[in-house]
Amino acid sequence: MREITGSGRVTIFPFLHDWETGSRCVLAYTTTDGGFTAVMGVIPVEGNVLEPGDLFAMAGRHGFIGEWKGAHEQRCGCWLACTGSGSRMVRKAGTIDVTDTAWSMDMARTVDLDSAYYGHSRVMAGRLALEDQDLMERARALISA
Repeated sequence: MREITGSGRVTIFPFLHDWETGSRCVLAYTTTDGGFTAVMGVIPVEGNVLEPGDLFAMAGRHGFIGEWKGAHEQRCGCWLACTGSGSRMVRKAGTIDVTDTAWSMDMARTVDLDSAYYGHSRVMAGRLALEDQDLMERARALISA
């Protein structure tokens, strides 16, 4: 694992990631490399013991029907890029969209896509932190742990 940093537009939203348990988390979507790389991160919420660890594994549990072709890892990356990009176009209640903020991410995994999806050629996923602690608290408040 390595840490990457960046700044720019970040969209933060609550997400129901496991229907069977009703488990929720807070996700943040941003980009890097001029938009070529989608960055999807879980914002850690203290006490949320059912937080997804590996976002690519979470994506795989959402069952692809055939929207995207290629290897399973590619399809998981496409799902993450779609979820992040879609979070900006169709905002859920409570979504926080910040035009410019600094962030860092402990990168759990990177996948290069076989072609561009949602404007991205690569997807990185891991645990994301915002430099602005007030914004971090607002993000964590999107769910109750």
